[in-house]
Amino acid sequence: MQGKAFAAVAAASFLALAACSSEPSGGTGTGTGTTTITYAFWGNNDESATIKSMIAAFEKANPGIKVEANWIQSDYEQKLQTSIAGGDAPTVAQISNTSLPSFANAFTPVQVDPSVYYSAAVGKAGNVGGTDYAVPFVAKSKVMAVDKAAFDSAGVAVPSGSTPISTQDFVSAAKRLTSGSGAKKVYGSAPLWYDGWLIAEGGSYYSPDAQNCTMGNADGIRAAQTVVDSTKPDGFAPNPTDAQGQDMFQWLTDGKVAMLPDFGPWNIAKIAALDTSKFLIVPMPGKGEPMEVDSLGISKSATEAERTAATTFTKFMSTSPDAQNLLATTTSALGVPVIQGSLDTFKAIAPKVNLQAFVDAVTNAVTTPYVKDKVKIESTFSTDLNSRTAIGSGKEDPAVVLPELQAQCQKMLDATK
Repeated sequence: MQGKAFAAVAAASFLALAACSSEPSGGTGTGTGTTTITYAFWGNNDESATIKSMIAAFEKANPGIKVEANWIQSDYEQKLQTSIAGGDAPTVAQISNTSLPSFANAFTPVQVDPSVYYSAAVGKAGNVGGTDYAVPFVAKSKVMAVDKAAFDSAGVAVPSGSTPISTQDFVSAAKRLTSGSGAKKVYGSAPLWYDGWLIAEGGSYYSPDAQNCTMGNADGIRAAQTVVDSTKPDGFAPNPTDAQGQDMFQWLTDGKVAMLPDFGPWNIAKIAALDTSKFLIVPMPGKGEPMEVDSLGISKSATEAERTAATTFTKFMSTSPDAQNLLATTTSALGVPVIQGSLDTFKAIAPKVNLQAFVDAVTNAVTTPYVKDKVKIESTFSTDLNSRTAIGSGKEDPAVVLPELQAQCQKMLDATK
């Protein structure tokens, strides 16, 4: 759901008005003892099929509730905002933890028991300002895929499947794995994502108490410098121009990159189909990367009967093995289950690929504090960072730019207090 943040900010004002609506959300009673609710979600064809199989499992277990699937194939958040503002909100809406603050006013508070989930980060994913507005549903942790043959050829030790290598060792390995030039250059790594590498380096956008912006400290500067240096002519990753529009997973399988950081669960089916003696999933370096958790919010405008049915539905999707066991298959993976009881089923999908690394990433995920106007603050920061430094199209020194952007961030943060 990254990249939709700007739309969420633009719609914040009318979301607050929509949250006050008393109109039904679209679910109705049929008069035959069945309550109908609607469920909005995004995804490709395979992911939609997975969601619909989970809905079918729910309806089989709960014959008194019918769930109408509202598959939004593009511009999900914009269309969700429009439906909420127009008084036609879905009874249940899928929402990522990164976007939830912009939608929380449209959802009714829910009861979430964090102890149900094996990861503290998952248990907190639906919480905004101390109140739970959505029920955790699926975790999308990040790992790294590596080409073992490239490591062997370069005489570099293959990373452990369970213990993360340090960011320094990653950079050292990436440099040794890089060879050639021009069109025949083989890169040690695919491009690095600054927000992810900031966490990997031990940094963060904010202090744990959410009172201070911290991305301009030594960790943030080191992360930015690593990203910039990686794409220089003598660097270990393709520059933004060379990487634009390219499938980095294909580059991994073609031997053009040796390490693919920021590897999400949506790639599980693809890597499971490869020769697992040549490719391996390992933890992200350092402290890992931010994890997205998709949750289920219940419309504030739902009727009492719809809300009761929606509560039953969201609990099933979040905590029942009958639903969680369906999250990932050899053809499609929405993400990693959030309950312990479904992990063995998840790992059995591709037992030779080390899916445990995804589970470990969920367990050890870094949690970020709630920050009001988070989307606006971070989109402003990212826009300026990309325009001024070589992380994007600029040329300024990150060591100069980041402290200035941190000060700007602090002013915006202070204005929300």
